[in-house]
Amino acid sequence: MESKVNYTAVGAFVVLLGIALAGALWWLGHARQRDNTTPFLIYATDNVNGLKQSSDVLYRGVRVGRVASIMIDPKDPALVRIEVDIERDVPVRADTVAQLSPQGVTGLSVINLSGGHSAAPLRARPGEPYPVIPYAPSVFSRLEGGIDTVTVTLSRISSRLDALLSPANVRALSATLQHLDQLSGTLAAHRDDLAQTLVQLRAASAQLTVLGAHGEQLSVQARQLLTQLAVDASALQRTLQAVDAAAGSWHSAGNSAARLAGSGGRTLQQLQQRTLPGLDRLGDRLDQLSAQLTELVRSLRANPAQLLYGAPQPPPGPGESP
Repeated sequence: MESKVNYTAVGAFVVLLGIALAGALWWLGHARQRDNTTPFLIYATDNVNGLKQSSDVLYRGVRVGRVASIMIDPKDPALVRIEVDIERDVPVRADTVAQLSPQGVTGLSVINLSGGHSAAPLRARPGEPYPVIPYAPSVFSRLEGGIDTVTVTLSRISSRLDALLSPANVRALSATLQHLDQLSGTLAAHRDDLAQTLVQLRAASAQLTVLGAHGEQLSVQARQLLTQLAVDASALQRTLQAVDAAAGSWHSAGNSAARLAGSGGRTLQQLQQRTLPGLDRLGDRLDQLSAQLTELVRSLRANPAQLLYGAPQPPPGPGESP
């Protein structure tokens, strides 16, 4: 009896089963790899040509992970958002830097990590699901930017040279050269006069040097004279102050003399009005007293007994009894 087997259905079943097994194996391997890695984000600022999903991530040349996804950052189109899975035991620190590096001559690129000397681990920033590794532009990107800058600079230099070597400037330069030629001929014709002029200038310079020395001496003497004048002025000021003080003293003395003269006049008037008349009367009394004393002395000399018996009585007059 002939068996009725549909080989087409069997083949399709075998193919589907193989695909399912391959997918299961890939998923299991990928899940296991994700379990042993830590996701990080990198925001590239330059061209990431040559980098693709599943490209290697190297740490100092050692493979430590792979690129999980590459996409334009939806928040900033100028950035390329790269998600990488890195092994857990790799020391990704706060100073770790990611850079795009070409891989040989294949045209492919890898991400190379450097740094890791800091003790602080890399933390996720607010608003980011994973920690963000700082990105440094690649050497080729910097060279490309430098070449562009050099190209622009060379273009500007070329434009300026074209403007400098325009026909008008060339004619002006030719005329300037002709004038310089004429001037050099004139200088050559009068070189003897120029030599004499230079000699005279040197002599004048020497004289100016001597005059400068004399001027310096005069300046010193003028400063000394000014100093002496300042001293004399100070002495004269002190003398004037002394004269002013003496004048003040003479003025005070004159006032005192005037007051003394006034007081003397009043004293003289009192002397004339009161004292002198009294003195005159006293003098008269003294004269009388002196005459009486003189008479008493004469009387005592003539008759000392009158000290005992008194003065003698005068003889009786006519008609008087003795």
